[in-house]
Amino acid sequence: MKSSKKVLAFALAAAMVVTAVPATNAQAASTAKLSATKATVYSEGYKTVTVKTPKSWKSVKVTATSSKKSVATVKKTAAKKIKVTGVKPGTAKVTVKVTYKTSTKKSAKAKTKKLTYTMKVAKVGVALSGDSVVAIGSTTKLTNTKKNSSRAKITYTSSDDSIATVAADGTVTGVKAGKATITAKITVGKDSATTTKDVEVKNYVLKSVAQNKTNELAATIDGATKNIKASEVTIKTPDNVVLRVKSVSVDDKDAAKVTLTTFSEMRDGKEYT
Repeated sequence: MKSSKKVLAFALAAAMVVTAVPATNAQAASTAKLSATKATVYSEGYKTVTVKTPKSWKSVKVTATSSKKSVATVKKTAAKKIKVTGVKPGTAKVTVKVTYKTSTKKSAKAKTKKLTYTMKVAKVGVALSGDSVVAIGSTTKLTNTKKNSSRAKITYTSSDDSIATVAADGTVTGVKAGKATITAKITVGKDSATTTKDVEVKNYVLKSVAQNKTNELAATIDGATKNIKASEVTIKTPDNVVLRVKSVSVDDKDAAKVTLTTFSEMRDGKEYT
């Protein structure tokens, strides 16, 4: 009686061990799947999609077609890998057809499974940030604030190089007083976008100013500061009374540092322009 109980207990333990073994990947995968079902790229951008199938399937064949070849194209790069490439802005649906057999017998019939992958090709954009005023001989950097593909290229042009020039990296240099329009064009593949920014070139551009003494101001000025005359500087009180400037002194080591000395004292604690 005791031996029969031991045999029964052993059988139950063995049964428990068998049921505790996890399912294998081949057992778990019951149908075909894509490694991803959608993606967003810019023109000339691409994504590689992998077709996953159960190990029990035999003679698996994969084909793919794009609903809009003008938007996205497809190409097989391996037995179960598909490269989807963006052509121009829009949305295309890629149909992946998986043909397979579940048996190696000659009588086994081929079956099919269709999967869908959506490719969105985003449009590039361009918007410029940077100072719209620059002094003669000074520079300002224009940059694109829109997110784009790393393959996108931006070109800059000036409407008048005699007033302002622009370099390949968007750096604008003031040449002479006047106004010029800077055009930026971004291109990637068959997609492009354009924007403009007006830039005014002045003889001098006041960047900052602070009071040192009751009759003295320390200013930071871009431009040919050594040519500034006292008569060219206007200081106004809150009541629009103009204070005459006695002298203009430019620092020997840094021409952007300019000291303005007035005839009258500014000691009332108010804001001057």
